[in-house]
Amino acid sequence: MRIGNWFKKDLKIKILAFFIALIIWLYVSNVTNPFKSVTIYNVPVTEVNEEYLKRNNFELKNPARTFMDITIRGRQDVVDKVRATDFEVFLDYSQITSVSDKKIKFSEPICLFKNVTIESYNPKEADIQLTRKKTGYFRVELVPNITMKPGYVLLRSVVSPQEVPLYLEEAIIDSIGSIKAFLELTDIDRDVAVKQVQCKVFDKDGNEIVGLDPKVEILVETAKEIPVSLVTRGRLAASHIEIERNRNIEPQKVLVRGAPELLENLKEIKTEQVDIDGLDKDLNTTVPLVVPEGVELVNSPEEVKVFIDVEELVVRGFEFTKDEISILNARNDGTLMYEIVTDQILVQFRGLQTDLANIVGSSLRPAVDVADLGEGTHRLQLNMNLPQVGSLVQRVYVEVRISKTPETPPEDDPQQDDQSGEDQPQNP
Repeated sequence: MRIGNWFKKDLKIKILAFFIALIIWLYVSNVTNPFKSVTIYNVPVTEVNEEYLKRNNFELKNPARTFMDITIRGRQDVVDKVRATDFEVFLDYSQITSVSDKKIKFSEPICLFKNVTIESYNPKEADIQLTRKKTGYFRVELVPNITMKPGYVLLRSVVSPQEVPLYLEEAIIDSIGSIKAFLELTDIDRDVAVKQVQCKVFDKDGNEIVGLDPKVEILVETAKEIPVSLVTRGRLAASHIEIERNRNIEPQKVLVRGAPELLENLKEIKTEQVDIDGLDKDLNTTVPLVVPEGVELVNSPEEVKVFIDVEELVVRGFEFTKDEISILNARNDGTLMYEIVTDQILVQFRGLQTDLANIVGSSLRPAVDVADLGEGTHRLQLNMNLPQVGSLVQRVYVEVRISKTPETPPEDDPQQDDQSGEDQPQNP
Protein backbone atom coordinates (compact mmCIF):
# COMPACT_ATOMS: atom_id res chain seq x y z
CA MET A 1 0.00 0.00 0.00
CA ARG A 2 2.84 2.30 0.73
CA ILE A 3 4.32 1.80 -2.77
CA GLY A 4 0.96 2.40 -4.43
CA ASN A 5 0.45 5.49 -2.33
CA TRP A 6 3.87 6.67 -3.27
CA PHE A 7 2.99 6.59 -7.00
CA LYS A 8 -0.27 8.37 -6.38
CA LYS A 9 1.21 11.02 -4.14
CA ASP A 10 2.32 14.15 -6.02
CA LEU A 11 1.65 12.47 -9.40
CA LYS A 12 1.67 15.68 -11.36
CA ILE A 13 4.97 16.74 -9.91
CA LYS A 14 6.48 13.39 -10.79
CA ILE A 15 5.25 13.51 -14.41
CA LEU A 16 6.62 16.98 -14.78
CA ALA A 17 9.96 15.87 -13.39
CA PHE A 18 10.09 12.99 -15.93
CA PHE A 19 9.58 15.26 -18.88
CA ILE A 20 12.13 17.72 -17.56
CA ALA A 21 14.64 14.89 -17.19
CA LEU A 22 13.85 13.65 -20.72
CA ILE A 23 14.35 17.09 -22.18
CA ILE A 24 17.65 17.45 -20.34
CA TRP A 25 18.75 13.99 -21.61
CA LEU A 26 17.83 14.82 -25.18
CA TYR A 27 19.62 18.09 -24.97
CA VAL A 28 22.74 16.54 -23.52
CA SER A 29 22.64 13.72 -26.13
CA ASN A 30 22.27 16.10 -29.07
CA VAL A 31 25.08 18.25 -27.85
CA THR A 32 27.56 15.58 -26.85
CA ASN A 33 26.51 12.78 -29.35
CA PRO A 34 24.47 14.37 -32.10
CA PHE A 35 23.03 12.71 -35.27
CA LYS A 36 25.19 13.23 -38.29
CA SER A 37 25.37 12.14 -41.94
CA VAL A 38 28.60 10.67 -43.30
CA THR A 39 29.54 9.55 -46.83
CA ILE A 40 31.66 6.41 -46.99
CA TYR A 41 33.65 6.29 -50.22
CA ASN A 42 34.79 3.29 -52.28
CA VAL A 43 32.62 0.73 -50.58
CA PRO A 44 33.52 -2.62 -52.21
CA VAL A 45 30.84 -4.46 -54.14
CA THR A 46 30.73 -8.26 -54.20
CA GLU A 47 30.18 -9.85 -57.63
CA VAL A 48 27.87 -12.87 -57.56
CA ASN A 49 26.66 -15.42 -60.12
CA GLU A 50 29.72 -14.97 -62.33
CA GLU A 51 29.25 -18.55 -63.53
CA TYR A 52 26.00 -17.32 -65.08
CA LEU A 53 28.13 -15.43 -67.61
CA LYS A 54 30.08 -18.51 -68.63
CA ARG A 55 27.00 -20.68 -68.67
CA ASN A 56 25.33 -18.32 -71.13
CA ASN A 57 28.53 -17.57 -73.11
CA PHE A 58 28.58 -13.93 -71.98
CA GLU A 59 31.80 -12.09 -71.38
CA LEU A 60 32.50 -8.59 -70.11
CA LYS A 61 34.53 -6.53 -72.53
CA ASN A 62 35.62 -4.33 -69.62
CA PRO A 63 35.46 -5.10 -65.87
CA ALA A 64 32.32 -3.76 -64.20
CA ARG A 65 32.61 -1.14 -61.45
CA THR A 66 32.91 -2.90 -58.09
CA PHE A 67 32.74 -0.01 -55.63
CA MET A 68 30.29 2.75 -54.66
CA ASP A 69 29.86 5.73 -52.32
CA ILE A 70 27.27 5.38 -49.51
CA THR A 71 25.85 8.18 -47.33
CA ILE A 72 24.70 7.07 -43.85
CA ARG A 73 23.11 8.80 -40.84
CA GLY A 74 23.30 7.98 -37.13
CA ARG A 75 24.74 9.00 -33.82
CA GLN A 76 28.18 10.40 -34.05
CA ASP A 77 29.72 7.75 -31.85
CA VAL A 78 28.33 5.04 -34.16
CA VAL A 79 28.86 6.49 -37.63
CA ASP A 80 32.41 7.43 -36.76
CA LYS A 81 33.14 3.75 -36.38
CA VAL A 82 31.69 2.70 -39.77
CA ARG A 83 34.22 1.72 -42.43
CA ALA A 84 33.91 0.82 -46.13
CA THR A 85 34.09 -2.88 -45.30
CA ASP A 86 31.08 -2.66 -42.95
CA PHE A 87 28.55 -2.95 -45.79
CA GLU A 88 27.06 -5.70 -47.87
CA VAL A 89 26.49 -4.73 -51.51
CA PHE A 90 26.11 -7.18 -54.40
CA LEU A 91 26.35 -7.01 -58.17
CA ASP A 92 24.29 -9.94 -59.42
CA TYR A 93 25.12 -10.99 -63.02
CA SER A 94 22.03 -13.17 -63.23
CA GLN A 95 20.11 -9.96 -64.01
CA ILE A 96 21.56 -10.05 -67.54
CA THR A 97 19.02 -11.12 -70.13
CA SER A 98 20.67 -10.10 -73.40
CA VAL A 99 24.06 -9.32 -74.89
CA SER A 100 22.67 -5.84 -75.58
CA ASP A 101 22.20 -5.04 -71.86
CA LYS A 102 24.19 -1.94 -70.91
CA LYS A 103 23.46 -1.61 -67.16
CA ILE A 104 22.76 -3.86 -64.18
CA LYS A 105 21.56 -2.69 -60.76
CA PHE A 106 23.47 -2.88 -57.50
CA SER A 107 21.62 -4.44 -54.59
CA GLU A 108 20.41 -2.20 -51.76
CA PRO A 109 23.39 -1.66 -49.43
CA ILE A 110 23.14 -3.11 -45.91
CA CYS A 111 25.20 -1.64 -43.07
CA LEU A 112 26.44 -4.13 -40.51
CA PHE A 113 26.10 -1.54 -37.70
CA LYS A 114 22.79 -1.06 -35.91
CA ASN A 115 21.10 2.31 -35.55
CA VAL A 116 22.59 3.44 -38.87
CA THR A 117 20.35 4.59 -41.66
CA ILE A 118 21.45 4.56 -45.31
CA GLU A 119 20.36 7.81 -46.81
CA SER A 120 21.68 7.30 -50.36
CA TYR A 121 24.27 5.50 -52.49
CA ASN A 122 25.89 6.21 -55.81
CA PRO A 123 25.90 4.80 -58.41
CA LYS A 124 22.80 2.67 -58.36
CA GLU A 125 23.77 0.80 -61.57
CA ALA A 126 26.96 -0.53 -63.09
CA ASP A 127 27.78 0.18 -66.72
CA ILE A 128 28.64 -2.98 -68.64
CA GLN A 129 29.69 -3.91 -72.17
CA LEU A 130 28.86 -7.48 -73.03
CA THR A 131 29.89 -9.82 -75.74
CA ARG A 132 28.67 -13.34 -76.26
CA LYS A 133 31.38 -15.90 -76.88
CA LYS A 134 31.05 -19.34 -78.29
CA THR A 135 33.25 -22.13 -79.58
CA GLY A 136 33.35 -22.83 -83.29
CA TYR A 137 35.00 -25.84 -84.93
CA PHE A 138 36.52 -25.26 -88.34
CA ARG A 139 38.10 -27.71 -90.77
CA VAL A 140 41.59 -26.69 -91.85
CA GLU A 141 42.11 -26.45 -95.61
CA LEU A 142 45.67 -27.21 -96.69
CA VAL A 143 47.09 -25.01 -99.46
CA PRO A 144 50.29 -26.83 -100.47
CA ASN A 145 53.07 -25.58 -102.70
CA ILE A 146 55.20 -28.72 -102.78
CA THR A 147 57.64 -29.69 -105.52
CA MET A 148 58.96 -33.24 -105.64
CA LYS A 149 62.26 -34.62 -106.88
CA PRO A 150 61.96 -36.36 -110.27
CA GLY A 151 60.43 -39.81 -109.89
CA TYR A 152 58.78 -39.05 -106.55
CA VAL A 153 55.11 -38.30 -105.96
CA LEU A 154 53.20 -36.68 -103.14
CA LEU A 155 51.21 -39.48 -101.56
CA ARG A 156 49.17 -37.41 -99.13
CA SER A 157 49.35 -34.53 -96.67
CA VAL A 158 47.77 -35.07 -93.26
CA VAL A 159 46.74 -32.06 -91.16
CA SER A 160 46.52 -32.57 -87.41
CA PRO A 161 44.13 -31.64 -85.98
CA GLN A 162 41.84 -31.64 -88.98
CA GLU A 163 39.48 -29.29 -87.12
CA VAL A 164 40.61 -26.45 -84.85
CA PRO A 165 38.39 -25.00 -82.09
CA LEU A 166 38.16 -21.23 -81.71
CA TYR A 167 36.54 -19.59 -78.67
CA LEU A 168 35.72 -16.06 -79.77
CA GLU A 169 33.00 -13.48 -79.87
CA GLU A 170 29.85 -14.82 -81.44
CA ALA A 171 29.96 -12.23 -84.23
CA ILE A 172 33.52 -13.21 -85.17
CA ILE A 173 32.74 -16.93 -85.08
CA ASP A 174 29.72 -16.40 -87.33
CA SER A 175 31.80 -14.39 -89.82
CA ILE A 176 34.53 -17.01 -90.31
CA GLY A 177 34.41 -18.62 -93.74
CA SER A 178 37.57 -20.74 -93.83
CA ILE A 179 40.88 -21.53 -92.16
CA LYS A 180 43.83 -22.28 -94.42
CA ALA A 181 47.28 -23.67 -93.71
CA PHE A 182 49.91 -22.66 -96.27
CA LEU A 183 52.82 -25.09 -96.72
CA GLU A 184 55.79 -24.60 -99.05
CA LEU A 185 58.40 -27.35 -99.58
CA THR A 186 60.86 -28.03 -102.43
CA ASP A 187 62.76 -31.09 -103.76
CA ILE A 188 61.03 -33.57 -101.47
CA ASP A 189 62.07 -37.24 -101.67
CA ARG A 190 61.02 -38.48 -98.22
CA ASP A 191 58.37 -38.06 -95.52
CA VAL A 192 58.41 -34.70 -93.75
CA ALA A 193 56.69 -33.67 -90.48
CA VAL A 194 56.24 -29.90 -90.21
CA LYS A 195 55.21 -28.64 -86.77
CA GLN A 196 53.64 -25.35 -85.75
CA VAL A 197 52.32 -24.40 -89.18
CA GLN A 198 50.52 -21.10 -88.68
CA CYS A 199 47.09 -20.87 -90.27
CA LYS A 200 45.28 -17.87 -91.66
CA VAL A 201 41.63 -17.19 -90.91
CA PHE A 202 39.37 -15.70 -93.60
CA ASP A 203 35.85 -14.33 -93.42
CA LYS A 204 33.08 -15.38 -95.77
CA ASP A 205 34.11 -12.68 -98.26
CA GLY A 206 37.67 -14.02 -98.41
CA ASN A 207 39.24 -11.25 -96.33
CA GLU A 208 41.84 -12.24 -93.75
CA ILE A 209 40.88 -11.80 -90.10
CA VAL A 210 44.10 -10.64 -88.47
CA GLY A 211 45.07 -11.47 -84.92
CA LEU A 212 44.01 -15.10 -85.09
CA ASP A 213 46.79 -17.65 -85.44
CA PRO A 214 45.71 -21.24 -84.87
CA LYS A 215 48.54 -23.69 -85.48
CA VAL A 216 48.53 -27.23 -86.84
CA GLU A 217 51.01 -29.99 -87.62
CA ILE A 218 51.31 -31.34 -91.16
CA LEU A 219 52.71 -34.75 -92.12
CA VAL A 220 53.77 -35.05 -95.76
CA GLU A 221 53.96 -38.65 -97.00
CA THR A 222 55.80 -39.43 -100.24
CA ALA A 223 56.33 -42.42 -102.52
CA LYS A 224 58.57 -43.23 -105.47
CA GLU A 225 57.15 -44.18 -108.84
CA ILE A 226 59.04 -47.19 -110.21
CA PRO A 227 58.59 -48.80 -113.67
CA VAL A 228 57.72 -52.51 -113.83
CA SER A 229 60.14 -54.74 -115.77
CA LEU A 230 58.82 -58.02 -117.23
CA VAL A 231 61.18 -60.99 -116.82
CA THR A 232 60.73 -63.88 -119.32
CA ARG A 233 62.28 -67.34 -119.66
CA GLY A 234 62.68 -69.43 -122.85
CA ARG A 235 62.12 -68.76 -126.56
CA LEU A 236 59.02 -68.44 -128.66
CA ALA A 237 58.08 -71.21 -131.07
CA ALA A 238 59.97 -71.28 -134.37
CA SER A 239 58.86 -68.70 -136.95
CA HIS A 240 57.04 -66.71 -134.26
CA ILE A 241 57.87 -63.29 -132.90
CA GLU A 242 56.53 -60.98 -130.24
CA ILE A 243 55.06 -57.69 -131.40
CA GLU A 244 56.84 -55.65 -128.76
CA ARG A 245 54.95 -52.48 -129.49
CA ASN A 246 51.79 -54.31 -128.42
CA ARG A 247 53.25 -55.61 -125.16
CA ASN A 248 51.16 -54.32 -122.30
CA ILE A 249 51.93 -54.33 -118.59
CA GLU A 250 49.21 -52.98 -116.34
CA PRO A 251 50.10 -51.02 -114.35
CA GLN A 252 53.33 -49.99 -116.05
CA LYS A 253 54.51 -48.24 -112.86
CA VAL A 254 53.94 -48.83 -109.15
CA LEU A 255 54.35 -46.69 -106.05
CA VAL A 256 56.70 -47.85 -103.32
CA ARG A 257 57.77 -46.61 -99.91
CA GLY A 258 60.89 -47.33 -97.92
CA ALA A 259 64.04 -45.87 -96.46
CA PRO A 260 65.33 -42.95 -98.58
CA GLU A 261 68.69 -44.64 -99.20
CA LEU A 262 66.92 -47.75 -100.57
CA LEU A 263 64.57 -45.83 -102.84
CA GLU A 264 67.36 -43.66 -104.22
CA ASN A 265 69.04 -46.66 -105.92
CA LEU A 266 65.86 -48.51 -106.88
CA LYS A 267 65.32 -48.16 -110.65
CA GLU A 268 62.80 -50.93 -111.43
CA ILE A 269 60.53 -53.54 -109.89
CA LYS A 270 60.86 -56.89 -111.63
CA THR A 271 58.19 -59.52 -112.09
CA GLU A 272 58.57 -63.18 -111.41
CA GLN A 273 59.71 -65.10 -114.51
CA VAL A 274 57.11 -65.71 -117.21
CA ASP A 275 57.69 -68.92 -119.20
CA ILE A 276 57.36 -68.22 -122.94
CA ASP A 277 59.28 -71.29 -124.16
CA GLY A 278 57.56 -72.66 -127.30
CA LEU A 279 54.80 -70.05 -127.10
CA ASP A 280 52.97 -69.77 -130.45
CA LYS A 281 49.97 -67.63 -129.48
CA ASP A 282 49.08 -64.53 -127.49
CA LEU A 283 49.67 -64.66 -123.74
CA ASN A 284 47.35 -62.91 -121.31
CA THR A 285 48.17 -63.57 -117.65
CA THR A 286 48.92 -62.08 -114.25
CA VAL A 287 52.31 -62.30 -112.61
CA PRO A 288 53.44 -61.36 -109.07
CA LEU A 289 55.96 -58.60 -108.46
CA VAL A 290 59.29 -59.22 -106.74
CA VAL A 291 59.51 -56.46 -104.11
CA PRO A 292 62.97 -55.93 -102.56
CA GLU A 293 63.35 -56.28 -98.79
CA GLY A 294 62.74 -53.04 -96.92
CA VAL A 295 60.43 -51.72 -99.63
CA GLU A 296 56.64 -51.86 -99.62
CA LEU A 297 54.03 -51.27 -102.28
CA VAL A 298 51.57 -48.49 -101.64
CA ASN A 299 48.32 -47.92 -103.54
CA SER A 300 49.56 -50.50 -106.05
CA PRO A 301 48.64 -54.17 -106.72
CA GLU A 302 50.96 -57.03 -105.80
CA GLU A 303 50.39 -58.56 -109.25
CA VAL A 304 50.42 -57.01 -112.71
CA LYS A 305 48.50 -57.98 -115.82
CA VAL A 306 50.70 -58.95 -118.77
CA PHE A 307 49.73 -59.21 -122.43
CA ILE A 308 52.24 -60.55 -125.00
CA ASP A 309 51.24 -60.38 -128.67
CA VAL A 310 52.71 -63.38 -130.56
CA GLU A 311 52.32 -63.70 -134.33
CA GLU A 312 53.58 -66.23 -136.86
CA LEU A 313 56.00 -65.09 -139.55
CA VAL A 314 55.02 -65.75 -143.20
CA VAL A 315 57.03 -65.68 -146.43
CA ARG A 316 56.05 -63.71 -149.52
CA GLY A 317 57.89 -64.02 -152.83
CA PHE A 318 58.33 -61.70 -155.81
CA GLU A 319 59.44 -63.01 -159.25
CA PHE A 320 61.38 -60.89 -161.70
CA THR A 321 62.46 -61.69 -165.27
CA LYS A 322 65.87 -60.67 -166.52
CA ASP A 323 64.27 -57.86 -168.50
CA GLU A 324 63.03 -56.33 -165.21
CA ILE A 325 66.54 -56.22 -163.75
CA SER A 326 68.51 -53.03 -164.31
CA ILE A 327 72.27 -52.94 -165.02
CA LEU A 328 74.11 -50.22 -163.14
CA ASN A 329 77.49 -48.57 -163.87
CA ALA A 330 78.00 -50.21 -167.30
CA ARG A 331 80.73 -48.72 -169.52
CA ASN A 332 79.22 -46.29 -171.95
CA ASP A 333 82.03 -46.28 -174.56
CA GLY A 334 80.41 -49.15 -176.48
CA THR A 335 83.36 -51.52 -176.13
CA LEU A 336 81.57 -54.06 -173.91
CA MET A 337 78.28 -55.88 -174.13
CA TYR A 338 76.27 -56.81 -170.98
CA GLU A 339 73.77 -59.65 -170.86
CA ILE A 340 71.84 -61.05 -167.86
CA VAL A 341 72.01 -64.80 -168.24
CA THR A 342 69.58 -65.74 -165.43
CA ASP A 343 66.14 -65.80 -166.99
CA GLN A 344 64.11 -65.44 -163.78
CA ILE A 345 64.74 -64.81 -160.08
CA LEU A 346 62.65 -65.21 -156.89
CA VAL A 347 63.00 -62.72 -154.06
CA GLN A 348 61.44 -63.76 -150.71
CA PHE A 349 60.69 -61.73 -147.58
CA ARG A 350 59.78 -63.07 -144.16
CA GLY A 351 57.60 -61.01 -141.81
CA LEU A 352 54.12 -60.32 -140.56
CA GLN A 353 51.40 -60.97 -143.06
CA THR A 354 49.92 -57.51 -142.57
CA ASP A 355 53.31 -55.91 -143.22
CA LEU A 356 54.24 -58.03 -146.24
CA ALA A 357 50.88 -57.34 -147.87
CA ASN A 358 51.88 -53.68 -148.18
CA ILE A 359 55.04 -54.38 -150.23
CA VAL A 360 54.69 -53.40 -153.90
CA GLY A 361 56.96 -55.38 -156.25
CA SER A 362 57.79 -52.42 -158.49
CA SER A 363 59.14 -50.51 -155.50
CA LEU A 364 61.95 -53.08 -155.05
CA ARG A 365 63.74 -51.97 -158.27
CA PRO A 366 66.07 -55.00 -158.70
CA ALA A 367 69.47 -54.22 -160.25
CA VAL A 368 73.06 -55.51 -160.56
CA ASP A 369 76.21 -53.39 -160.34
CA VAL A 370 78.82 -54.13 -163.04
CA ALA A 371 81.26 -51.37 -162.15
CA ASP A 372 84.92 -52.23 -162.93
CA LEU A 373 84.05 -55.68 -164.30
CA GLY A 374 85.72 -57.05 -167.42
CA GLU A 375 84.90 -59.79 -169.91
CA GLY A 376 83.49 -63.04 -168.61
CA THR A 377 80.51 -64.45 -166.76
CA HIS A 378 80.02 -62.99 -163.29
CA ARG A 379 77.78 -64.08 -160.38
CA LEU A 380 76.54 -60.83 -158.88
CA GLN A 381 74.37 -60.15 -155.83
CA LEU A 382 71.05 -58.59 -156.67
CA ASN A 383 70.62 -55.10 -155.28
CA MET A 384 67.16 -53.94 -154.26
CA ASN A 385 65.36 -51.06 -152.63
CA LEU A 386 64.57 -53.06 -149.47
CA PRO A 387 61.27 -52.31 -147.67
CA GLN A 388 61.24 -51.12 -144.06
CA VAL A 389 59.15 -54.12 -142.99
CA GLY A 390 60.03 -57.78 -143.18
CA SER A 391 63.45 -59.28 -143.77
CA LEU A 392 65.07 -60.87 -146.81
CA VAL A 393 64.96 -64.67 -146.54
CA GLN A 394 68.24 -65.11 -148.44
CA ARG A 395 70.49 -63.21 -150.77
CA VAL A 396 69.71 -63.49 -154.48
CA TYR A 397 72.43 -63.80 -157.14
CA VAL A 398 72.28 -63.19 -160.89
CA GLU A 399 74.71 -64.31 -163.64
CA VAL A 400 75.84 -61.57 -165.99
CA ARG A 401 77.90 -62.18 -169.16
CA ILE A 402 80.21 -59.43 -170.33
CA SER A 403 81.80 -59.61 -173.79
CA LYS A 404 83.56 -57.37 -176.27
CA THR A 405 81.51 -55.64 -178.83
CA PRO A 406 82.33 -57.28 -182.28
CA GLU A 407 84.21 -55.06 -184.80
CA THR A 408 82.15 -53.85 -187.79
CA PRO A 409 84.00 -53.98 -191.32
CA PRO A 410 84.36 -50.57 -193.04
CA GLU A 411 81.81 -49.81 -195.78
CA ASP A 412 82.97 -49.15 -199.49
CA ASP A 413 83.33 -45.49 -200.56
CA PRO A 414 81.49 -44.88 -203.91
CA GLN A 415 83.52 -41.77 -204.71
CA GLN A 416 86.75 -43.74 -204.36
CA ASP A 417 85.42 -46.34 -206.80
CA ASP A 418 84.60 -43.64 -209.34
CA GLN A 419 88.08 -42.18 -209.14
CA SER A 420 89.63 -45.60 -209.68
CA GLY A 421 87.58 -46.11 -212.87
CA GLU A 422 88.69 -42.85 -214.33
CA ASP A 423 92.34 -43.81 -213.99
CA GLN A 424 91.90 -47.11 -215.77
CA PRO A 425 92.50 -47.02 -219.37
CA GLN A 426 89.57 -47.68 -221.56
CA ASN A 427 89.65 -50.61 -223.94
CA PRO A 428 89.62 -49.79 -227.34
